[in-house]
Amino acid sequence: MGGQACVFYGAAQVSKVDFVLLADEPEGSHRDSGDFHPGHEHPHPAPALAALNRSSRTMRKPSIVLVLVLFLAGHSPAADPEPTLGRKGPLLLEEKFDGDMLPKGWTGKTGGLRVADGALHAGQKKDDGRLGLFSRELPMQDAAIQIDFKFAGARGINISCNPSPGELSKHGHLFSVMITQRMWNITEHNDKADRNSVSKALMSAMEKFESGKWYSLLVEMKGDEVVATIEGKKPLRASSKDFHVKKPGIEFRVSGRDGEEVLFDNLCVWELK
Repeated sequence: MGGQACVFYGAAQVSKVDFVLLADEPEGSHRDSGDFHPGHEHPHPAPALAALNRSSRTMRKPSIVLVLVLFLAGHSPAADPEPTLGRKGPLLLEEKFDGDMLPKGWTGKTGGLRVADGALHAGQKKDDGRLGLFSRELPMQDAAIQIDFKFAGARGINISCNPSPGELSKHGHLFSVMITQRMWNITEHNDKADRNSVSKALMSAMEKFESGKWYSLLVEMKGDEVVATIEGKKPLRASSKDFHVKKPGIEFRVSGRDGEEVLFDNLCVWELK
């Protein structure tokens, strides 16, 4: 994992461009398209595998051990983070994406979604006019969600939970963990039924997330607390009075141009004791 690159920590210390990129907006909003302002474009990354192949061609007699280490380093994140709000209970879900079909329980709503090369590939489609949106149904309450992700051109991801029907009068998300290549945050989302309600970043930080590199994200929720952890980054912690309610599953959003993707793998969800 790369070294820590934190510049700011605290509530609302995040650029407007990055927050607009992944903030939940009403259907039809221009902000849902994921467009960037001039001067904030991200270069298209060279694929990590291609770089590895170029390097390997320059070595006439490469060490088998070295090649294996390089392959594993490029394919897998660092050691799995451990929860801090409790201990892992029963395993509720495990997805390895080893086949070529979307596993049962997943729903693609907008954008592209496919399983290939042992990973879930997701992206935004311009014609949809919205962020790429997909979800995995899984009733839970106090839980730990762990998932590996890798930027492959796309600009950002949003992993969120909603309240189960009947839990709250609020309409919309409870919270989300938003990640772009230069920041991440925990956001409490607005109540779509209340015109005066606004989304707010409860905790945010400037961090670098490299294209072509795998990261392992752990999102813990227990009671009214949420903690997001990535190896090599200072954890984000936030709380709100509504976070304790039951959730029906996990929602994902992806921002980027056509053909730009984020890869996901090794999804595990545990009950948090």
